[in-house]
Amino acid sequence: MKKIWLYLTLICLLSYGCSGGLQEMEASYSVKVTGSENLKFSGHYSFVGTAGVPKPVHVDAVVPVEYKGSGVAAVCVFRKINAEGTLKVEILRDGKVISVSETAQPFGIISLGKAPDANSIINKILGIILG
Repeated sequence: MKKIWLYLTLICLLSYGCSGGLQEMEASYSVKVTGSENLKFSGHYSFVGTAGVPKPVHVDAVVPVEYKGSGVAAVCVFRKINAEGTLKVEILRDGKVISVSETAQPFGIISLGKAPDANSIINKILGIILG
C-alpha cells in the first residue's frame, strides 16, 4: 500500500510540476560512461524533470561517452556487450560525482539512479507518506 502512495505521489509531483517550486530544484546532470578501451555497451538513461517522466533514451555505444541533461533526478541502466573488460558509470550533478558503480563481470550490468537530496521537498513529502 505504501508503494502505491509512493508512486502516486511521484507521478503527481512530476506530472504537474507543483508550479515553480520543483523547477528550482532542477540541476544539471551528466551520466558519464567509461571503462576498458573500446568497450561496447548498451542500455538506457533518462533525466527526470518537473514536466514529467520522459521516455528513457536507448543507446548502443562505445566508451568513453557522456550524456547531459537537466532535471530533479537521473537514472540509467547499462550492460556490457562483451565478457571482457570493465564498465564504469558515474552520475554527476552540477559537475560533482554523486553516484558511481563499476563492473568487470562478464556481460555485467550497472543500474544507477540519483533522486533529490534528503532535504528536498519531494523526499520530505515521501517521508510523511511512508512514515
